[in-house]
Amino acid sequence: MIDQNSVVEIINTSLPVLITSAATSPVLIKLLDTIENVVKTLYLPRLVFKKEKAKVDVELYRKQKENELFENQTFTLYEITKLKNFLNASEYAAEELQKSENQQSDENIGFDWIMRFFDAVGNVSNKDLQKLWGKVLAGEMQQPGTCSLRTMEVIRNMSQKEAEIYNKLCKYVVRSGNSYFIFNSGFSGLDCYNQDSHNYILKTGLNYSDSIIPMIESGLLSVDNSLGTDFKTNSVLNIQNQEVSCFIIADETKENFLSIEPYFLTTSGVELYNIIQGMSGFKNDVNYPLLCFKELKMQHPELIVSAHKIIGEDNFEPDDLLL
Repeated sequence: MIDQNSVVEIINTSLPVLITSAATSPVLIKLLDTIENVVKTLYLPRLVFKKEKAKVDVELYRKQKENELFENQTFTLYEITKLKNFLNASEYAAEELQKSENQQSDENIGFDWIMRFFDAVGNVSNKDLQKLWGKVLAGEMQQPGTCSLRTMEVIRNMSQKEAEIYNKLCKYVVRSGNSYFIFNSGFSGLDCYNQDSHNYILKTGLNYSDSIIPMIESGLLSVDNSLGTDFKTNSVLNIQNQEVSCFIIADETKENFLSIEPYFLTTSGVELYNIIQGMSGFKNDVNYPLLCFKELKMQHPELIVSAHKIIGEDNFEPDDLLL
């Protein structure tokens, strides 16, 4: 059993990055306040952070000690383990927030959300999964609502290997309008059109059975839809990631229809993708979508297909990367 003062010591030794940086960062102050609220609710009668350290409110603690309900208040190893896991994930969140350039929201995290987060991450001792949870918490600190409770449950049920796979797959995500997806050409069976994309994905170690199927089963990807465009009513289709943008234009004198069946991100998949791609060090893969764009161009010679490097919002380099 562990007493109250030991809990305070755990906090002060588990959050060196956060405690020493909070004074100069509003978002870290907000994170520190959030952690304080959790610990106050679950572990201490009253916890205050003063002079960059956690302390018990001695006067309130003394009064509560006079009540038999608070005598000999100690905590089990399970409770302390959950606290340590939560603090570790919070420290990873602090590191992400220090490196992130995204602006923070003035809105506070909902109490129900942070308590559900604590319950989920408290049972996670694997450091890679704690880092993923740290990204989730960092994203929520910057913009509450980025990770729904449903998505949190999806992440909660992911294994370390599944988390690693999805983190890797996120590099290959593109979007068209509000649809986020991964081209299936490199993962599908080899044919005359997809040799380059197939060989490219083969070298990454990803494949359909070990990479795509587990993500479908986990609720992050779906194969139930197709991306179709009738160029009689919509003459331009745009597909892009953060690095490149592809424009598919029809010959207005002809009737043209384009349909592809990629792996679509579910709502939870999009939420987790946005969290991952918004964190430091993330970079979209450029080569794979370019190979897929070239294959679309070969399959549909009746369409004008070009790809351009993005150099700013709604601004592209004129050179066609597919030539």
